[in-house]
Amino acid sequence: MSMTYEGRWCLPDGAPVESLIGRPMLDKLGGEIRRHQDDRFLAAAMAVCALIAVADDEVKLEERSCIDQAIRTEPAFKHFDIDRANEKLDEYVAALSSHGTATRQSLDLRIRGVKLNHKRCRTLMRVAFLIITADHDIHEKELAEFRRLCALLDLDPDEVWRNAEALSGDRQH
Repeated sequence: MSMTYEGRWCLPDGAPVESLIGRPMLDKLGGEIRRHQDDRFLAAAMAVCALIAVADDEVKLEERSCIDQAIRTEPAFKHFDIDRANEKLDEYVAALSSHGTATRQSLDLRIRGVKLNHKRCRTLMRVAFLIITADHDIHEKELAEFRRLCALLDLDPDEVWRNAEALSGDRQH
């Protein structure tokens, strides 16, 4: 199968895929793919939030509020179930506290799962920026984690930081 310029799936002979598979099945499959992609993105987003929030050895109220606000307002997160996102975040933070290195490796895998989508990678790191700057107290450990996560996603940390700063209105730190 391949896609035409109109974004429709076609069989190798150019016939629309609907001639082989019914439209309801295609719609259901499309929904399942979007849900799966959203589940992976939710896991990656909450992994970034957890890793950044615990980087300075404590999850502050300002950081948690910032994460909740991002879940509610970030357009890329609009399909997230807020309760599910918070449960996942709590699970990751607790696991980082009790199983440090093993959990970090597991969360890194989740984050790498969205690596091919540059837009989503930038979104994750913009949220990381907001968490780091939420309490107006930027720790070197948080910056080191930010740089590590950018490297994991093949992003330039200085460029991401500058762009996030510009998007946040150059607020004072």
